[in-house]
This record gives sequence, C-alpha cells and structure tokens, in this order.
Amino acid sequence: MRNCREKAQKPQKETNSFAPYSPAHGNSYGLAGLDAASRFYVLWRYTYGGAELDAGEAIIFANGTHVELDGQHGLTGANDALVQKKKSKYRLCDYAERGDNDKLGLATETGQAAPLIDMLHRTLWLIEKRPAELGAFLSEAQPNREQMRLVAQALAGPALRGGELSDISPIAELSALGKLMANWQSLVGDAVQTTGEKEERRKGQKQLL
Repeated sequence: MRNCREKAQKPQKETNSFAPYSPAHGNSYGLAGLDAASRFYVLWRYTYGGAELDAGEAIIFANGTHVELDGQHGLTGANDALVQKKKSKYRLCDYAERGDNDKLGLATETGQAAPLIDMLHRTLWLIEKRPAELGAFLSEAQPNREQMRLVAQALAGPALRGGELSDISPIAELSALGKLMANWQSLVGDAVQTTGEKEERRKGQKQLL
C-alpha cells in the first residue's frame, strides 16, 4: 500500500494523462485541458477523498499539479478559497462552503475566466439554494459544457462505484453531483445553448413533427 508521500508525488507523473477510469470498461475523462485549479481539485478528490493533509504532503501534491497553496494568488488566499488552511493542515472546500459567493464562477473584471471548478460549485449551490437563478448564471459564466459534465462525472465517480475508489467526494457533494448528472440536459444543456444551437434544435423538432 502506498504511503501518503508516494500519493502526493503521483500528480507529477499523471497531471497530463490522469483520468479516473474503469478497468472493466476503459472509460476515461481527460483532464489535460483543464485549468490548473480544477485539475488540482479532481486529483485531490481522486487521491485523498475528503481527507486533510499535513502541510508538507499538501505542498508536494500542489507542486505536482502546478498550483500554489499560499500567497496572494494561492488557493487558500481568497474569500472563495478552494483550499482551507488550519494550522499545519490543508483540506479542500466543497460547493456548500463556496457556492454562496455571487461572483464565484464568473470572469474577473479584467476578463480572466474563472476556473471550471468554481463554475461547477456555483452551479451545484444554485441548484440547491436558488434554482431560479441558475439559467442566468450559466448564461453569464458560459462554461465549457462538455468539460464541466466530464468533471462532474469524474467527481461523482459512476465508473468507480463498487470499487476501492468509490468515495472520492464528500457525501453532500456526491448527492448534489448525482442530482446534476441525472438532470444535466434540463439544468445545464438547455440553459447554455447558443442561439444557433437553439435554432438547430427547433428545426430538428419541426422535422420530427
């Protein structure tokens, strides 16, 4: 059994090729195109679930995924921090802790796109707390739908259920992710369709009639 240090070093080898997978079916969800913060979040959940890490192990893990934990631009430094630091321990923050920030998941004032995990966390929170506002948020945030779906699917771990890696996300987040995936088209797919996609869909419906 690998110790924590060996696990912490794992992302250095797998950051570009990592994917949760099912040995039986060969299913994979590529993370190479993800922003660093989102990739870090998925890798941590996959490797450690909801566990806390000692500072040394957390820093090694973060270095392997090319993110900073501390400092002005670190993942622990903002009001919507992705990672919480408490004394010498680090842990991930989930959607319930982050999602009530109205700016979470939106581009900055300079136009920099938000990490996909921020968009996903805000989406999960709005579904639970303010579902009427979800469509407006998705229209403004404009997430990459396919990429967000794959990240949500990876965090929900459907291909891993029944195996040793089944509990990669906290129970509350798993429940929220399950609800999102079960209603993906109505909650996300329709909400962020472009004008062209909506027109194509209308044409297809007319042809069926």
